[in-house]
Amino acid sequence: MRTSEATSLMPVSKLCTQTTFSVCGTDRVVFFVVSFYAGGMSTERLLRTGEVASRLGVSRQHVVDLCKQGKLPHVMVGVHRRVPERAVTARLSPARDRRLDGHQQSLALHAAVVAKLISDPERVLAIARRNLQRDVASGIEHELPYAREWESLIAEGIPAVIEAMLDPSDSGVTLRSSTPFTGVLGAEEVRAIKRIYRKARVRAGVS
Repeated sequence: MRTSEATSLMPVSKLCTQTTFSVCGTDRVVFFVVSFYAGGMSTERLLRTGEVASRLGVSRQHVVDLCKQGKLPHVMVGVHRRVPERAVTARLSPARDRRLDGHQQSLALHAAVVAKLISDPERVLAIARRNLQRDVASGIEHELPYAREWESLIAEGIPAVIEAMLDPSDSGVTLRSSTPFTGVLGAEEVRAIKRIYRKARVRAGVS
């Protein structure tokens, strides 16, 4: 376990010390903020900007822009931004239509990839393996567990890969945020799916 100092956006009057812990598990890297207050201690999970983008149904750059504009609370872990999970949850209204959720857009994109995987498994898996090799070679520590998990799923077989790609749970959302299937769908196919969800959000008045 390693610790590193983190920059906090919490009120100085409430915060005494804040340390970010990177907890490496067998199949996940989970970031937590441990904040020490005068009245006690709280632990909170931090999400990568890619995960936040997936949950909100927006681009990663939009998430970065929200952070820079002070509209989305975040802390810095080295040079990387991490967003408290509660801040993401707060932006998702309890009454919000699930079809407008970033989860659903991600599922739709991966459902399209599943169709390609069934019709041309060799091509799709070749792309995935190439992307995974690149991710592993990059040496980015928090990406490695996800890359290893995808490698394990691919080795297990196509049914396991399909199940993971269509998993609606939080675990599935997190895994899809590090998808190795980038490049399987054409640019127009991706734009068409995103356009559907963008129009739905506009009609519902969701930014």
